[in-house]
Amino acid sequence: MAQQVLTQFTDHEMSWARADRILSESNSLQSKFIALQILEKLIQTKWKILDEDPRNGIKNFTLNLIVELASSEESLRQNKVFLSKLNLILVQILKQDWPQKWPDFIPDIVATSRTNLALCENNMAILKLLSEEVFDFSAEQMTQAKAKALKTQMC
Repeated sequence: MAQQVLTQFTDHEMSWARADRILSESNSLQSKFIALQILEKLIQTKWKILDEDPRNGIKNFTLNLIVELASSEESLRQNKVFLSKLNLILVQILKQDWPQKWPDFIPDIVATSRTNLALCENNMAILKLLSEEVFDFSAEQMTQAKAKALKTQMC
C-alpha cells in the first residue's frame, strides 16, 4: 500500500510543486531523495515548458540549499551524498538554462567560492560535474549546437 501511494505521488504531474517542502521539512533522507528524483525528472522532461517564475524558484531554491549544506566542513561531510545529488540537479538546470538564461553562472559561482573553503570545494565539484556532462556525455543528452555552445562558454 505504501509503495502504491509513493508511486502515485511521484507520477503525479504536479508532485514537483511539493519537492521544496519535502526537502526543507522532512527528516527522512529517503523522502528527500524522492523529492530530488521528482525534480530531476521535471528538469529533464518539462523544464522548457514551465513558466519562468517556477523555473527561477526551483533554481534559487536549489542554489540556496546547496549554499546552506556546503556552508561548513562539518555540514559538507554530513550531507555529502545528498549534496552530490543536489549538485547533479543544479547541473541539469545549467544544461537547460546556461548560458542563455543564466549568463552570470560562472561569475556567480566564483563569487560564492570566496565565502569559505567548504563552499569553494563544493563549487569545484559542481564545475567538475558540469564539465563532465558537457565534454564527456554531451553527445547522448544534448544537441551538437547546445554542446558546442556550452563547451565554448567553459573554455
